[in-house]
Amino acid sequence: MSTISLNAELLRQLSYIADDEFYLEKALKSIKRLVAQKGKEEPSCVAEEDAEYRPLTKTELLTDLDEAFKDAKLAQEGKLQGQPLEEFLKS
Repeated sequence: MSTISLNAELLRQLSYIADDEFYLEKALKSIKRLVAQKGKEEPSCVAEEDAEYRPLTKTELLTDLDEAFKDAKLAQEGKLQGQPLEEFLKS
């Protein structure tokens, strides 16, 4: 797949969850992990005291993103109840 078509697909998938803060946060967290892996830096969303941190593999990250998009689609269809952002950030 070309970069242009990958970008278009990413934006299309993100548009499905654009109105749901919970799933946008979940997608953003996964993308930040991917960016950190590429740059060999520890992502800012991980606490420094978390000594057990291991960056996700590409496969794990793509699986997490796929799951987030599927959950978002189910939430939009009213088949799944989302979690409030405040509660998500506390976990």
